Amino acid sequence: MGKTWTGKSAILIVLLTMMVAVSCAKKPMETDPTAGDAAPAVTQPADHEGAVNPEEAARVSEEELMKKEAAARAEARADFENTAILFNYDSSAIQDSEVTSLEKKAEWLNSNPGVRITIEGHCDDRGTTDYNLALGDRRAARVKAFLESLGVSADRIVTVSYGEERPIDMAQTEAAWAKNRRASFVIR
Repeated sequence: MGKTWTGKSAILIVLLTMMVAVSCAKKPMETDPTAGDAAPAVTQPADHEGAVNPEEAARVSEEELMKKEAAARAEARADFENTAILFNYDSSAIQDSEVTSLEKKAEWLNSNPGVRITIEGHCDDRGTTDYNLALGDRRAARVKAFLESLGVSADRIVTVSYGEERPIDMAQTEAAWAKNRRASFVIR
């Protein structure tokens, strides 16, 4: 009985030693040889024993991808809202220089069908209040019609005119007036 117990003990000790050796082995960290010295090292998520957990690595990569996609969506949304369409003095005609911007807005709206917007018509402070409210209304309506011609549903767009009441530049210069003659966008 002594010999079989000793043999079994020896095998058990060898197996335990191998398991410990395998679980303690560290995988070398891979680095990108094209990255500069200032680039942070890429680390892999690990379980409690130091080994790379493929499920955790996939989850972290997926989370990073989702964060990047969310950031891109937020940037596109901000760009949509922060880019106004400018108009010439006393005009509601869409300038050729603004067509590309409106096409991008229509493309973004068509790829985000749940988004509803308000188009705000604005004017500089020259002219009467009533005239500028009517001109701001024509500007907003013209932009809405242009977006509709590019496939954006009319029921997703509301227009409003603020006339000269919401200038973005208070100066009494041609440059300031040019900034104030605009249609701006609000996602609602």
